[in-house]
Amino acid sequence: MRNTTLAFVLFLAACGEGSGTLVSTVYGEEFIEEGIPSNVFEDGWAVSFDKFLVSIGNVAGKAGEGGDEVGDPAFHVVDISQASGGEGFELASVDAPGGYYDHYGYQLVSIATATALNVDEADVTAMKNAGYSIWVKGSATKGGVTKTFDWGFAFKYTFAHCDLGGAVDGNALVAQATIHADHLFYDDAVSDEPNVAFQLIADADGAAGAAADGAITMDELAAVDIRGEERYQVGSLEHPSGEAITNLRRYIEVQSITLGHINGEGHCEDQLAVE
Repeated sequence: MRNTTLAFVLFLAACGEGSGTLVSTVYGEEFIEEGIPSNVFEDGWAVSFDKFLVSIGNVAGKAGEGGDEVGDPAFHVVDISQASGGEGFELASVDAPGGYYDHYGYQLVSIATATALNVDEADVTAMKNAGYSIWVKGSATKGGVTKTFDWGFAFKYTFAHCDLGGAVDGNALVAQATIHADHLFYDDAVSDEPNVAFQLIADADGAAGAAADGAITMDELAAVDIRGEERYQVGSLEHPSGEAITNLRRYIEVQSITLGHINGEGHCEDQLAVE
């Protein structure tokens, strides 16, 4: 019987013979570029994004534990709601030694040196002034009802040890930071099978004491107590601030930590957000 382990090791060695390039991109998939349709939501809502800005950078990959890390520390503000033809937006392309790249990472951080990639300078300035790493602006519709949202997330996100799983051997290896917007609307933070839902968020309109005006603010989300909800459970999860996750704003902020993936559905072992 052929030794498959030895064959795999020899394959990796062969793949490490020629240098190439590591190309880093960011992509929001169809859910961000085209919107999340009503058949995805268990309660019939549909969501579209006018803007989905991320301040992304410090992209880096490494071939094995002993390999040299290669990447680009620069940060860019990117609107991943813009059409990309399924390609996403390139962040960096760097020379990379040959090898099997099983480690990759990136950060979403508001930083003064971030430059505009496909956005107006006014949006870059607004992101920096607010300290936002992620800024989402859009609307949800159901029947004849429309609710808008304009939410900023000011945490410092790190997605590390992402399962890139590709070889450089004279070729260009693409590492795509994939952002999953539907996670913002998951109705359970600990279930293996959460629903995508919007009704509780829609009902937050007017929850902060003011009259409902169709615009759902962070303050209104904070006024919704989730502790009595059948769904929206958080288990032992902690909010980056150290505060208890008792309201809908804190819940969605914690969900934002799970947005980052690699090459579509690939996972990053370490997902961290700090204030």
